[in-house]
Amino acid sequence: MVDAINFIALSGIFNVLFFWYASTKVKVKPDPVKTLILSFIFSIPLSFLLITVYTTMLLYAAKKGLSEDAVWEYMEQEELQ
Repeated sequence: MVDAINFIALSGIFNVLFFWYASTKVKVKPDPVKTLILSFIFSIPLSFLLITVYTTMLLYAAKKGLSEDAVWEYMEQEELQ
């Protein structure tokens, strides 16, 4: 869970910094506050996607009677094959 939260936080920070940097490269300088708000708006769908994947994984684990770590291990094994 902490990994997912950290990933969401890092992606949000990346979006904020990217939009702020991109706003310095255009000829018409946008308002930095509006750029910050726009970057948060773009972070919302990514956050919902990650929350959905993580919730689905936890529901699958509960249904199978597994722990969270066991499901992560299973997913990693499947990815390696």
